[in-house]
Amino acid sequence: MDINRKMILFANWKIYMKSRKEVESYVNRLKTSMGIFDDEALEIHIMTDFLSLEYVSKKLEEFGIKAGVQDLFWEDFGPYAGEVSPMMLKDLGCCSAYLGHSERKAYFGENDKNINKKLLACLRNKIIPLVFIGETKEDLGAGMTEKVLRSQLSICLKNVSREMAGKVVIIYEPRWAIGQRESAPPESISAMHILTRKLLSEIYDDDCAFKMKILYGGSVNLKNIEEIISIKDVDGVGAARAALDPDDFIKMIRIIEKEAIKRKAKF
Repeated sequence: MDINRKMILFANWKIYMKSRKEVESYVNRLKTSMGIFDDEALEIHIMTDFLSLEYVSKKLEEFGIKAGVQDLFWEDFGPYAGEVSPMMLKDLGCCSAYLGHSERKAYFGENDKNINKKLLACLRNKIIPLVFIGETKEDLGAGMTEKVLRSQLSICLKNVSREMAGKVVIIYEPRWAIGQRESAPPESISAMHILTRKLLSEIYDDDCAFKMKILYGGSVNLKNIEEIISIKDVDGVGAARAALDPDDFIKMIRIIEKEAIKRKAKF
């Protein structure tokens, strides 16, 4: 089945930006050098830290680039000291939020039930949820990958209707490939994206699953991005350190834009 799914590229800043000056420099270089891109074929998101969100959103909105965040709380308001409200983030220009990154799980005890509540908060506030799934090296070695992905998807997507599922973006990021010089092998990426779509079909149905976007994350860089996004079931990628230089990020945009336009032309 061929489905015209708009491709996505996102830059994951984590907290590498150490000052407003660095953020301003990045944004200004991006605005000066990038030019236009085909936003009917490609979405571009920059996942900022909370403090940079409003600035990035305002400065890049006219260029068609969306500003997102790397986490949020599952309630819109209330007595939750230290948390960040999705309602307030939306008011500041937040278009998207990624949920369940492996670092959130490793350092802050994030679990799939919490991710589900955050996902529902995103949908409630019209924020695009980008949900990470992926197995550990131990899961892979034990042959548990399918079981792990099935569990992650079923819990994270609980109470997400078929109608709302199309607004959810899945990111397959094998935890054993994060921070490495190389991404997962192309044949592995292809197999895992096919498997993920199969699991989504079990939760919903074939038509719904084939319309949902599945991205790849995990050590994406200028050397491997073209090979990764040429894989049929890969609908886009996310990059962290490789996207911290705006000139390199622009090169990545042009590479994925070319593939996105090629796919769009088939329809």
